[in-house]
Amino acid sequence: MIKLPLLIKIFCILLCCWMISPAWAADEDIKTLLKALSQQVTQLQTQVERSNTRIEQLEQELQNYRAEQVAASKSSLSNTAHAMEASAAPVFAGSGAVNDKAKEKPAVTVGDVKGTFKIPGSDTSVGLGGFVKMDTLFNSVSAGRDRLGDQQLAMAQIPVGAAGERGQIAFHSKESRLWFKSFTPNTWGDINTYIELDFFGDPATYTYTPRLRHAYGSVGHFLAGQTWTTYLNVSALPDTLDVGGSAGAVSSLRQSLVRWSQPFNWLDTPMEWQLALEAPRSRLWVDSALEASLSRSANPNLDAGYYTTPNADRYPDLMARLNLNPDWGNVSLAVVGRQVRYTNGTTGYRQAEWGGGVNMAGRISTFGLDNIRFMAHYGKGDARYASTNNTFADAALDQHGAIELVEAYGGMLSYQHWWDKQWRSNLTYGFAQGDYPTYANTVLTHQVQSVHANLLWSPVSQAMLGVEYTYATRELIDGRDGALQRVQFSAKYSF
Repeated sequence: MIKLPLLIKIFCILLCCWMISPAWAADEDIKTLLKALSQQVTQLQTQVERSNTRIEQLEQELQNYRAEQVAASKSSLSNTAHAMEASAAPVFAGSGAVNDKAKEKPAVTVGDVKGTFKIPGSDTSVGLGGFVKMDTLFNSVSAGRDRLGDQQLAMAQIPVGAAGERGQIAFHSKESRLWFKSFTPNTWGDINTYIELDFFGDPATYTYTPRLRHAYGSVGHFLAGQTWTTYLNVSALPDTLDVGGSAGAVSSLRQSLVRWSQPFNWLDTPMEWQLALEAPRSRLWVDSALEASLSRSANPNLDAGYYTTPNADRYPDLMARLNLNPDWGNVSLAVVGRQVRYTNGTTGYRQAEWGGGVNMAGRISTFGLDNIRFMAHYGKGDARYASTNNTFADAALDQHGAIELVEAYGGMLSYQHWWDKQWRSNLTYGFAQGDYPTYANTVLTHQVQSVHANLLWSPVSQAMLGVEYTYATRELIDGRDGALQRVQFSAKYSF
């Protein structure tokens, strides 16, 4: 309510003084003043009464409005509840407590990692993403019907001689990917999970079969699952449109493993060492005469020998890697030790040999955003990690059953230049070679080389358009060779 102003109090004091002092009664000026003040008081009282009436009216209207809103809200909730009851199972006694808990559920909030959101009621942040990529490839020669070599660079599938369809074209979107990740803080160390798929599960050109690329979890420094082999420094891979990569780079293998990573500092430089046990898988070339002697029957289809994956592994591949991470880039030194083993289930024949390899790789910043990427590797019995998949065998078996490891080595050098923040180019050269024993069949791959040159445009961070030229050669032990020229156009959209 509005209180009387100070003017009314002054009027009352003057009025009392007028009644007590007779001298003031004759003062006409005071009478006139008092009369004017009396009129003002009357007007003010009238205004106060009107204001109080209006306030009461507004308060009543506000109460009515709130009552209507509550009624409308209850009506909406009632209608929603009836609709849910019509399509849901019956709710039994005690459901009131459940409904109360549902009302108390927290809202979805932004996660602790960029691009994630928190699961309500938990500390876990989850994220979903990926990209769509369309590739158009013009090949000078085809690797063959429904073969991977027409969709990405597979050095072992480059035709030699007159073989292969000339002037072949391929369209596909198999490299498109979908990933899911989570992050949960924990006193033992952050708990992370990651799953990624693409559609290269079937080599047929127009068959889109999902393929698992990554599926792993980690707690602090410990990781278990399928991901990049520890032997590979992923940051050193060249930026090419061709997902097959360079001939001289370490094979982009993803396999099941367990790994411990331990960061540390030395001379004020961040460093890290990694130890891992990884899934073994050997590929051997077997002389046909050995198989004939073991089975005591000749097979005319095996005159040239054959490749085999015996699945007779007893020990995991042993990995160790040291990472140097200065401000100007990173350099890594990795070693692998592994056993190559062959068994014949029919005769019980067994052969085994230990081998290994070393790989140095890195990425070094030069001018502005420009950088150099490199790899150099050498080993005996580690050919599965050299070049693109299945380029060389890990070992060979002669006609007497003696196992001999294949010596494999190679290297890659790539330079990335940024024309500006949207345009960049990459020039990459790679070389790899596998030296077999003298008894190996002369049609096996002896040496491979590749050159990639591209121009990529990213008008926004979520989109990329590019064109790339690839020239690759494959040479056999007998000296024959084949060459592939490819022009590739790609469009990539990330989400």
